[in-house]
Amino acid sequence: MASGLKTWRIIVLSILLVQSNWQHRACGSSPQVPCLFMFGDSLFDNGNNMVLATHAKASYLPYGVDFPYGSTGRCSNGLNLADVIGFENYIPPFGKGDCRDFMNGVNYASSGGGILDTTGSLLGQRYTMDLQLYNHKIIASRIAKELGGADVANKYLGHCIYAVEMGYNDYLNNYYGEGCNSSNIYTPEQFAQLLVQTYEIQLERLYKEGARKIAVFGLIRIGCMPSYIQIFGADESSCVEKLNHAVQLFNNKLQKVIAKLNANHPVAKFTFINSYEIDSENYTDLGFKITDKGCCDVPTGEIPCAPLTYPCLNRDEHVYWDGAHYTEARARIFAKRAYKRQFPVDAYPYDISELAKVPNDEADGCSTFVWQ
Repeated sequence: MASGLKTWRIIVLSILLVQSNWQHRACGSSPQVPCLFMFGDSLFDNGNNMVLATHAKASYLPYGVDFPYGSTGRCSNGLNLADVIGFENYIPPFGKGDCRDFMNGVNYASSGGGILDTTGSLLGQRYTMDLQLYNHKIIASRIAKELGGADVANKYLGHCIYAVEMGYNDYLNNYYGEGCNSSNIYTPEQFAQLLVQTYEIQLERLYKEGARKIAVFGLIRIGCMPSYIQIFGADESSCVEKLNHAVQLFNNKLQKVIAKLNANHPVAKFTFINSYEIDSENYTDLGFKITDKGCCDVPTGEIPCAPLTYPCLNRDEHVYWDGAHYTEARARIFAKRAYKRQFPVDAYPYDISELAKVPNDEADGCSTFVWQ
């Protein structure tokens, strides 16, 4: 009898969770997925580094000058990519929120974090991709406890979206970073191969924790970031082509890994967001006037804004907020194209809106849950 009551409790709780208003909506439509989990670096970090002993921490003005709560750890004047990827409510950083907020999803991203554990070590504490996966394992176990068992939790987690963007710091704070020797050990081709081999193992771990809808972001043109143009010097393209070439080696190998993961796990859907292509669009056509300089005051040879300085007033006309991160205006346009691709090359085999709509029986072999 006790076993029967426990089973009914799990079923009832699952129905209540599904029918509740999760607020993960696209463009004001009905909820599409129950939760969103995010892994990444400073492009996604929404406050995880605020509690860490690190130099990679956007904890002061002018960061957050346009954000309702001020400086919260986002490397932006306002919202960052993680905030505007297609869902309404902010996803809380790991370790924050009330006792059940994690049911809606968690943002694990950490400024300075990388695919390799050694990446960003000179910056101080950070959550590497391996540590972010460990943190997710903790959350997954809490969800299993909340729902009454691992089987129900796995079905639930299989309907969530997982957004993963990682690799920038492996180049900027490792391979090409000052004080690092990876470029003396590996050629760009070898380093890209090391990264994607490690990344594949990490994505496999994510799959084993119940992820079935995974959007993996490629790398943008790091050679066009203002600080790195200043440090390395621009080529005829007005960017640093050796940096852009390096990340394209990574992106090309990553696409093959995504195809391999889909072939090996037919019940899952991995998709590649072509960030490099999206980042290559004509900024002038989008209304941006300043593309090679941050909006805030950035000291020579550095990336972050100088503390307590006055930023530019025409923020919507700037692509970059500081030496390497987008303004909210640019992040919104980028995220819109990642969510709903403008061209087939932007995302494949799915964009994020399509990934959210993958039928339940296609995602995990069952159709237990129905969103309303």
